[in-house]
Amino acid sequence: AVIAKARELRPDKPLTQVVNSHHHFDHSGGLRAAIAEGLTVVTHQGNVALYEEIAKRPHTIVPDALAKSPKPLMVDAVSDEKVITDGTMTVNLYPVTGPHSETMLIAYFPRERLLVEADVYNPGSAVQAFTPTFVPELKKRNLRIDRVVPLHGKVVSYAQFVKEATTTVTTTN
Repeated sequence: AVIAKARELRPDKPLTQVVNSHHHFDHSGGLRAAIAEGLTVVTHQGNVALYEEIAKRPHTIVPDALAKSPKPLMVDAVSDEKVITDGTMTVNLYPVTGPHSETMLIAYFPRERLLVEADVYNPGSAVQAFTPTFVPELKKRNLRIDRVVPLHGKVVSYAQFVKEATTTVTTTN
């Protein structure tokens, strides 16, 4: 459904890649469908072996799209900053290591000054368990961020993100 929606929204642009934030099921569950569509999976280098194994699984009891239309996994492993552009829009991908996942990517849109992250920060939450290591990681990159887009939350200003990330309880102990 997500692939179909992307093609519907931009019928003039070929869909060639899917960017994967990390390996947790709610962020990697559609990868077999993407592989079946012939999309290149862009992911942290630490996820490659797992995704190779997932792509080879037979799915014989309930065949999925990849079982019905086998294709090889095409993967673009990110170990350092990666820039993707179509000439009109640019996204920078950065690997991030932290307590939530050792193999995560974040996305930064420089023109829009927009940071997209998954599971590290949840706006309004009383506990921000993963931000103590994430905030310094962002600061060392010197990104000019106006807004943060948490994939499981509402878009917030960077100022709100920094305030919540540095003033809320950071552990559940």
